[in-house]
Amino acid sequence: MNLKTLAIALISLIPCGCSPGNSASPSIEVKSLRNTLMTDLIQNAIDSLAGLGVGVVVFSADTFLTGGLVMRSGITLKLQSGTVLQGSENYLDYGSGKWREGLIVGDSLENISIIGAGIIDGVNCKNPKGEEGFRGPHAIRLTNCRNIRLENFSIIRSGNWAINCRHVVGGFVKNVKISGGHDGLHTRFCSDFIVEDCDFRTGDDCFAGNDNTNFVIKNCKINTSCNGFRIGVDNLEIRDCVIWGPGEYAHLSQNRNNMLSAFVHFSPKDENPKRSSGNWKISNLTVNEVDVFFDYNFKDGLWQTGQPLTSVSMNNVEATNLKKSFLIRGDSLKQFSLSVSNSSFTQRDGSAIESEYVFEGAKNISPAFFNVSNFDSLSITNTKFETKTGGATAFLSKGKFALLKQISIEPAKKEWLLVEKVASVSKD
Repeated sequence: MNLKTLAIALISLIPCGCSPGNSASPSIEVKSLRNTLMTDLIQNAIDSLAGLGVGVVVFSADTFLTGGLVMRSGITLKLQSGTVLQGSENYLDYGSGKWREGLIVGDSLENISIIGAGIIDGVNCKNPKGEEGFRGPHAIRLTNCRNIRLENFSIIRSGNWAINCRHVVGGFVKNVKISGGHDGLHTRFCSDFIVEDCDFRTGDDCFAGNDNTNFVIKNCKINTSCNGFRIGVDNLEIRDCVIWGPGEYAHLSQNRNNMLSAFVHFSPKDENPKRSSGNWKISNLTVNEVDVFFDYNFKDGLWQTGQPLTSVSMNNVEATNLKKSFLIRGDSLKQFSLSVSNSSFTQRDGSAIESEYVFEGAKNISPAFFNVSNFDSLSITNTKFETKTGGATAFLSKGKFALLKQISIEPAKKEWLLVEKVASVSKD
């Protein structure tokens, strides 16, 4: 790239107040060279500021065509309103090796940010050598990083996962909108994340990943043609969220729109997971038109058999139009505990009560609308279950202790509860 082109495209090193926590950070403003691949030019801006240890790359309100970009420590990308960071449709433009894995990638970095009201457009970039024979680069892929901030922008048409984080400590994701593509936020071996005010409408799982620690997810909108949460976390708080199906964007490989579940535990053996999941606190949640509200099958569930899920508590949950409410088979040591209070679960019209339910290829015993087996303790208080068919409403088996208090069964059934091999059951 010659100096004349660079001068047209860049206004170099002017003071700017858009870097978080530092109003005097240097900045480079990038101007669009329309219909021209700008990968090298944008990368030069990032690298120039990285030499100073901190800086902001500001994109003007225009469309920027680019291949893969490599983030640096201390750098902020600011996508202003009207900015479209548009990925190339040619997967070869994303570099080689691990750098081909994302439109924006970074490894072993700290204090990096992507902010602003602009759009990252993955253009559904396809890679014939990618997963499933077509998946291309992630929109954002960050590994071994500390202190990342993603705020106020949108991701559309991601060629693979929208945000892929692995071994990241300290993540703040606020007011990010994801439309289409595959997984929304996929985190593995990450810790200390806050996700708030986001709107994820994806073809695949909205939240996914395993071996995570200390996550707070609040005030988010969640719509998918797969699972709302397919996740493994130790210490997870979810509150004030809305989850609904069917998905506005189809699952690309399965060509369907039904939402499979609101919650699925995720701990795949092939990832060699180290952490069990537990201390999930879910509150103030609205769910509609999901096949299964909560699925956990430690025995043979898809990608669930690495490490167990130990404890989940829920309060003030309203879930409607479900095929099944809970399908839970804990581990053989009966480490799983569930507490549900002040909630309601309503079956979908026309749903049948099968003795076995096949979820993602795995059979689970389910002779009722609510099914829990292999558990340590179960507490259900002030909760309503409304079914549309005959048969039992709840089935409990192979447990240590169950407390059922102030349970409302609609329509009323004399024999609404099936119990097998539970040491102690207390109910009013």
